[in-house]
Amino acid sequence: MAAPTYTWEFNSDLFGDRVPKVATFEATSGMYCKIGTLMSMVSGQTLPTTDATGQYIIGIAQEDIAVAATAADPVKVAIIAPGMVIKGTSTLTAAAYSGFTAKTFDLNSDGRLDQTDTTGGGLSVLRTEDAGLTVYCVVTVGAIIG
Repeated sequence: MAAPTYTWEFNSDLFGDRVPKVATFEATSGMYCKIGTLMSMVSGQTLPTTDATGQYIIGIAQEDIAVAATAADPVKVAIIAPGMVIKGTSTLTAAAYSGFTAKTFDLNSDGRLDQTDTTGGGLSVLRTEDAGLTVYCVVTVGAIIG
């Protein structure tokens, strides 16, 4: 499976001036990613975040893996801590969900926030731009936050 098309980036920290720390984790077998892929951790290994893994978010990939990873290959991930804001793209306008409306959302397979899916998601929208298509989110449930 190819790496997701849409990527995420660290934006700010609601609690001060922290920046994500980069750590090396194990990849899942057959995984692809690129810098900016939102990553989850399942059973001790990382993989791109999708609908099925949205509740296990750990951070943002810091390297490209263009050839299918072998299980346990190293992958660098910037760890997203509680209160850190990340910027990404939404499938449809998410403007109505600005201000932490108590909704949590998943991502779809191309890496965009899917605001139609609130089952098992781990992202909450702080604010939006570009008619609600650019989203600034915090992780509300994840591999570290739970």
